[in-house]
Amino acid sequence: MKAAQQYLSAAQSVYIACHIIPDGDAIGSLLGLGLALKHLGKQCTMACADSVPVKFDFLAGVQHIVARPPTAEDVIVTVDCSDTDRLGALHSAAVFDSRPVINIDHHVTNLQFGTVNLVQFLPSTAEIVYQLIGRLGAPLDSDIASALLTGLVTDTRCFRTGNVTAKQLRTALGLMRAGASLPEITDLVYNREPISRICLWGRALANVKTSGRIIWTEVGRDTIGQCGASPDEGDGLVSFLASAMGVDVAVVFREADDGRIEASMRAGTGWDVSAVAVAFGGGGHPRAAGCTVTGEMRIVRERILSAIEASLQQQEERHKESPEQGTG
Repeated sequence: MKAAQQYLSAAQSVYIACHIIPDGDAIGSLLGLGLALKHLGKQCTMACADSVPVKFDFLAGVQHIVARPPTAEDVIVTVDCSDTDRLGALHSAAVFDSRPVINIDHHVTNLQFGTVNLVQFLPSTAEIVYQLIGRLGAPLDSDIASALLTGLVTDTRCFRTGNVTAKQLRTALGLMRAGASLPEITDLVYNREPISRICLWGRALANVKTSGRIIWTEVGRDTIGQCGASPDEGDGLVSFLASAMGVDVAVVFREADDGRIEASMRAGTGWDVSAVAVAFGGGGHPRAAGCTVTGEMRIVRERILSAIEASLQQQEERHKESPEQGTG
């Protein structure tokens, strides 16, 4: 934390980037830190390779997020990225190697690619940014607080994930005292669904299948196009599938614009899908992970489903050997 504070305090210009297909934690962390640095008089560029989901258009500063890579900024900051591939077109090895990079993230699979790696295994990256803003001495106004609370709310599914403790509730309280409205944020994020998203989910749910302890569905480019949906409108679908009774893992396979297959995975209490994601070049958390794989949908799907089933069997054997771990 101290090293990140020192680099940012000394910098005149800062470039901040979040991951592709951004979620609330990525956008909230990006805006929260960017607005705080601007309050400190820094020239700050906030960037994302993909467009910001419409559901986050209520956040202050969202209109200033650009899609360009870094140029001559003094320091580069990445937020909510476990590796540089997650930056998409914003990443350039030559540019990133030429100046300090501050890697702010909460994923257990983070590859520690920064000059400074501010990686804490918390429920959200927004919480780490909140701590950093305090160390920098930036004023916490309602715009910054709203961005950070959006990150915390979305990555904990409204404080419902298994890693939520009293610490997250205290952080939320601090953000609310700074002017963020929890009821307004939850309403704007979760109660405004475009018809295109409803269409996409409807088709995906109609195609749901189960394989042993796994529930899964797939979304092709043709389906996304027919619904007039954007890639981010599939967000949340895998968590919904994971709520099904009698399954341990949920997976959504999505065909990306470049033809590669993105697999989003969620696991029930006591199970871990991060190792499977890493094996296919991805990452994430034990219960929430993903990867992007080159290949035909059918072949990639079967490879990943087989790997998950094998992983579940191995974990089950370990649970039997260590009963106190349990499967929840």
